[in-house]
Amino acid sequence: MRSRHHGFTVVEAMVVVGIIAILAAFAAPAMNQLIRTQKVRSIAYDLFADLTYARSEAIARGHNVGIGSKSGNDWGTSGWFVRDLSTGDQLRDQGPRAKGISFTADVPGIIFLPTGRTAMNASFTIKPVETAPDDQKRCIRITASGRPNSTTGPCP
Repeated sequence: MRSRHHGFTVVEAMVVVGIIAILAAFAAPAMNQLIRTQKVRSIAYDLFADLTYARSEAIARGHNVGIGSKSGNDWGTSGWFVRDLSTGDQLRDQGPRAKGISFTADVPGIIFLPTGRTAMNASFTIKPVETAPDDQKRCIRITASGRPNSTTGPCP
């Protein structure tokens, strides 16, 4: 009697590897798009949280609290900080953000008054560096009331 070997032949294994490679080739562009969207969303959430934190600290401490870029209006390349302007204490420090994301503001910094209000309006645009659909862009605005508002899409 002859014994039969169980398992796959080399040809069968190569066919399965080929099918997996074809499926991966179709999935890669969608995965890149997902990664870009998540990077933008993550940065927007970090900034929104720090804006809310700076406002609440201004109210709680009864001092002016500032949040500002470490270099001009480009908040993404250098990062940003939150500082109690009365005492000079640095409350938070954020480093540079993910590569491939454009993160700019129309102001280099914002001061929250002890009432939680600001003296100026500001908007932040966060988007991928390369051309992207509007659902991959975020806009964060702050009005004189001091409350940040985040929306999907470009800033008008």
